[in-house]
Amino acid sequence: PSQRNKNALIAQRALHSSVLLPRACSAQTPPAAMFARPVDDPHRNTLRPTVTGTSAIGIKYKGGVMLATDTIACYGNWLRYKDVQRIHQVSQDTILAMNGEMSDFQKVQQILEQKRIAEYCMDDGSTQTTAELHSFLTRTMYQKRCKFDPLWNMLLVGGFRDGEAYLGYTDLYGTGFTDNYLATGLGMYMALPLMRNQWTPDMTEAEARILLETALKICYYRDTRASNKVQIARVDATGVHIDEPITLKGEWNHARFVEGSAKAGDGGW
Repeated sequence: PSQRNKNALIAQRALHSSVLLPRACSAQTPPAAMFARPVDDPHRNTLRPTVTGTSAIGIKYKGGVMLATDTIACYGNWLRYKDVQRIHQVSQDTILAMNGEMSDFQKVQQILEQKRIAEYCMDDGSTQTTAELHSFLTRTMYQKRCKFDPLWNMLLVGGFRDGEAYLGYTDLYGTGFTDNYLATGLGMYMALPLMRNQWTPDMTEAEARILLETALKICYYRDTRASNKVQIARVDATGVHIDEPITLKGEWNHARFVEGSAKAGDGGW
């Protein structure tokens, strides 16, 4: 063939090889690297919670603060894990209760543990207050949200120091505020109205516990992902106390529960 035909054939083969073999595939690059996930793959972020815990409730009382959750972690609507502790002791005078994705709550615990170790290594004799930890968590949640990698949790932070109780809220958006009684999840709709009517600034520890148990019982009645096995923790002048889980006794003999609707008569609504 002529020189012109040879040049055309070489150009055609070069074009063909560039289509079949992209630049990423070379003698120095293994074929598997072409199909590896990028390091910053956004699909690895928690964009949809999988294993979740439901409502957390907190309340101040005279001489301390009390938090409570149930012990259920759901996989969708399946009550998959029934003995999960959703209350975490952060320091000698601060506790944390969660609602939301369990794996993200474990990440929050890791972040707080790293901060505790860094504070211990400073060895200056000072520790962060509950208000400071609440502010730190709120900024952390907001920073993660701005990176489109939220920690899918709603958190209650409770503590007691120098004779003052502290109760704060933060969530996956970085919202933060304090109040005398707080709730997350469906508890915002079921428990808060009850606590608004019955909470008083001078209520005792026993009265606060009764009110919390009543609020948890209402959430158990109305929330399909809630349980009557609950755990209560408190912080007072003597430190942090996380009780063993207890089982609340439900009342199912209400007339509407027994009789049901007028049409069905089978105990349904």
